[in-house]
Amino acid sequence: MRILFVVKNMRLSNGVASYAMNYYRKLIGSDVQFDFLIINDVGSPYYSEIEKNGNKVFFLPSYKKEPFKIFSYLNRLFKDNKYDVVHCNVMNSGSIILRIAKKYKVPVRILHSHATQTGDKKWKEFRNKLFCDISLKNANTYFSCSHLAGDYLFGKDNYYLIPNAIDIDKYSYNQQKRKNLRNEEKCGEKLVVTTVGRFTRQKNPMFIVDIVYELSKIGLEFVFWWFGNGELEREVHKYAREKGVDKFIKFWGANSRVMDYYSAADVFILPSLYEGLPVVGIEAQVAALPVLMSNTITNETQISSFVKFLPITDAKLWAENIANFQDCNRETIMKSLELSEYRIENQADKLKKLYSELMIKYR
Repeated sequence: MRILFVVKNMRLSNGVASYAMNYYRKLIGSDVQFDFLIINDVGSPYYSEIEKNGNKVFFLPSYKKEPFKIFSYLNRLFKDNKYDVVHCNVMNSGSIILRIAKKYKVPVRILHSHATQTGDKKWKEFRNKLFCDISLKNANTYFSCSHLAGDYLFGKDNYYLIPNAIDIDKYSYNQQKRKNLRNEEKCGEKLVVTTVGRFTRQKNPMFIVDIVYELSKIGLEFVFWWFGNGELEREVHKYAREKGVDKFIKFWGANSRVMDYYSAADVFILPSLYEGLPVVGIEAQVAALPVLMSNTITNETQISSFVKFLPITDAKLWAENIANFQDCNRETIMKSLELSEYRIENQADKLKKLYSELMIKYR
């Protein structure tokens, strides 16, 4: 079975990249060739891992710098590599990629929805809707990470639900890691609040700074750990300085040890404007963290009893709820977890079987 997995980029802090690598690591084997097509190359430690396994990483020519090379590149890619499945996780570029995959008679052409909006501005949504319509016509199978994301793009009951499963053992709460890291960071008894995500409008980073500001007014001893990078990073740093809260924030960038820092933290927040089903929300809960998420995020993300969904209109409300969560017992949270749907071992086997069934259906 030869699969081409299409993703926008492979940043460490990118949820789709994390989801892709979680499934990839369980699916690769003697009977599966699993290559990647990257739309925007921003660099990634995942590349070497993929290539060491004997798989290929392809990079689409830049839309800005080399737009006329895209068609010839994709034609050559599909002519030289006889794929059984193209699993496309991007909407706009999918319009071209899936069309050319169809031209070269790739049997299974999947479009996978990971969000409940096609853009963070009205004009982008209008533009992207046009590309999405083309992608929908050239795909013959639809996947989604959640019912909310699937209903938004494909309509009800018109897609397969593929959970954003993770390696449970890798992210589970570890008391020793907590002790070691808090000693390294000299946290003492401070409350450690954290988030993981790209610095983009979707992740609502300025509101996160507002939350830190409101938290600073409560009088708690705390520190905020921020993992991720992105195009708004400078603006966020500037805004934090203007609000006088940069002294409370440690910016970690894209960090490959984030699973360890979940154990060391006390509360996780994710006030996104929109999400499909955030992988980091699952990771944080598996690490037995109490979690605050925006009420724009599907409640399918909730797998523990210590999750609260809040409106993204009141930073003070978020700060108050963070303070209320500060004394949660991690052992109690672990006992409340419902993990079966998000175990990567279970879901990877199901996905491989589904690929095989789709190949039979469309050959």
